[in-house]
Amino acid sequence: MKLIKKALPIAIAVAGISACSPNTPVAEQSQANDAKAAMAKGLSKAERAKAAKDDRGHRPMPMTESRLARILEEHDHSKDQSVSWDEYNDSRRTFFDKVDSNKNGTLDTEEYVYEYEGRLDDRIEEDRKGQVKQTIVRFDALDKNDDKVMTWEEFQASADRIWTRWDSNNDGVIDDNDPKPENKWKKKQEENTAKADKKKAKKKPRRRSVIRMPTTHSKKGMFTIYDGNEDKKITKDEFLNERRSIFHLADQDKSGDLVLNEYLGEYEDRVDAAISKMRRAAIKQTYVRFDVLDDNKDKSMTFDELQISGKRIFNRWDKNQDGLISADDIAASKKKSEKVAGY
Repeated sequence: MKLIKKALPIAIAVAGISACSPNTPVAEQSQANDAKAAMAKGLSKAERAKAAKDDRGHRPMPMTESRLARILEEHDHSKDQSVSWDEYNDSRRTFFDKVDSNKNGTLDTEEYVYEYEGRLDDRIEEDRKGQVKQTIVRFDALDKNDDKVMTWEEFQASADRIWTRWDSNNDGVIDDNDPKPENKWKKKQEENTAKADKKKAKKKPRRRSVIRMPTTHSKKGMFTIYDGNEDKKITKDEFLNERRSIFHLADQDKSGDLVLNEYLGEYEDRVDAAISKMRRAAIKQTYVRFDVLDDNKDKSMTFDELQISGKRIFNRWDKNQDGLISADDIAASKKKSEKVAGY
C-alpha cells in the first residue's frame, strides 16, 4: 500500500511532463497552429492597403469552391486546407525560377508569354475534349429512337422546347418583355443542383472552362446564337432560319439526316473558331500584362515586380483578411456580394 502511495505522485508528475512534451499530438498541433499563424502575418497592413488600391490586372473575383480547390492544389504545401502568404510567395518563387529559362534572375517578355501559352494550350486541349464529350451526349439525347441518325424532326423537337421556354409571353418574339421561364424549369434546375451537390461531395470541384460557347440555357446565349440582326429581339423566322442553317451545314452528304460525325463536325468547327479567337486575345493580353508588371519599364521582370500582382491577388482571395486563403473566405465572399447587392 505504501509502495502504491509513493508511486502515485511520481506517475502524476511523469504524466504532467508527458503532456507538456513537444512530441505529443496535442503539442505538435499547437506548434503547427502557431507556425501557421506566424506565416499568416506575411503581408503588412501597408502592403494590404497598397494591394487593395492597385487596380491593375483582373477584376476581383468571388471566392468559390472550384477556385479554392485550384488554389489549394497549387499552393497548399502543408496540406492543411489553407494557404498562407509564405506558402503563396514560395509557389510564386518556384514559378519564377522555372520560367526564367536562361537563369539570369529576370524574365523577359518571351519567357513570360511562352510559359502562359503552354498552360493555356494544355487547358484548351482538356476543355475541348469535354466539349466533344458533351456534344456526343447531346446527339444521343436528341436521337429519340436510338437509331444513330438524327432526323430534321428530331432536331426540331428540341427547337420547339427551346422556343416555348424563352417566348414565355407567347407573343412570337423573344425579347426583354418575356418574363423568366416558368417555375417548372426552376424545379428542374433545383433537382439538377441537388444531384450535382451529391456528386460534388464525392468529386473535387471543377474549374471553369476556358472555352466559352453560347448556350440556349441562358438568354444571353440565345441572343448570341439567334439574334442575327442584333436588334435585341429574336423573331420566330430568325430562330428557324438559324436552325435550318446549322442543320444544313452539318449535313455533309445532303441526305436530309445527320449522323454523329456530321453533327459533331459542325460543332467542332464552331468550337475551333471560338478557340482561335479566344487564344489570340489571351496571348495579346499576356503581353499587356507583362508591360503592366514591368514597373520600371526596362523590358525585364524581377521577382519583386512579379509579386506586385502576387500581393494584389492574395489580398483579393483572402476575403476575410485573416492572412490565410481557406474555406472561410467562401462565406466571406458571399457575405460581401450580398452586401453589395443590398440584401
